[in-house]
Amino acid sequence: VAFALIKTEGLDVIGLTRINREAQAMGRLGSHPHIVTVFDLGQEDDKVFIAMELLEGSDVTALMAAGEHLTFETRLRIAENIAKGLAHAHHRGVIHRDVKPRNVFVTHAGEVKLLDFGLAHIAFSTLTEVGQIVGTPFYMSPEQVVGAKADPRSDIFSLGSLIYELMADQKAFDGENVQVVFDEIVRCEPKPIRELFPAIPT
Repeated sequence: VAFALIKTEGLDVIGLTRINREAQAMGRLGSHPHIVTVFDLGQEDDKVFIAMELLEGSDVTALMAAGEHLTFETRLRIAENIAKGLAHAHHRGVIHRDVKPRNVFVTHAGEVKLLDFGLAHIAFSTLTEVGQIVGTPFYMSPEQVVGAKADPRSDIFSLGSLIYELMADQKAFDGENVQVVFDEIVRCEPKPIRELFPAIPT
C-alpha cells in the first residue's frame, strides 16, 4: 500500500469540499485492472491522507524520456488499456480531466494503470474554480482551454493527444509557451500521424 499526504492548510471550504467530492467519485470507480486502486481517504488535523495501491515501474513520460524501445504492439496495448480504464470511469459518471503520459503507469509486470482522478491536482492548488483551467496544457481539450465544463468527450480528446504522442514520439499540440499551445488546440489540426510514422497500420 502507498500513502500520499496532502496538506490542507490554506485550502478554503470550496477546496476541501472538492477534495471530498472527488474522493466520493473515486469511491464510485470500484476496482478495475487499468485504474490504480484507492483503498481509503481520510483527514487528520491539517492533512488529508490517501491510501492506494503500491505500483512499481515507470510512468509513460519517464519511459519515453529514457529512450525505452517501445514496440508498436506495446504502445497500442497501453492506449487500449487506458481507453478501457476511462470507459469504466465514464460508465460510472467519473471524468478524469487530466489524461496525460505522466498519469499512465506501466508496472514492471507490464500492467497499465491510469492514475490521479482529480485529488492530486485539486489538493495541490491547481486552478479549479469555474472558468479556470484544470489539466495539463499539451493534452487539454478545447473546452477545457476556454474554461467550459468538461465531460467524457474531454477525456477522449486528451486520450487522442496521448496516443498521438505515443505513436509519433512528438506532441500533437506543442509550442514555445502555454498560449501558443492553447491556440493550436483550439484552432489547428495536428500534422497527420502518417507523416511522422509512415509504417503505422491503417
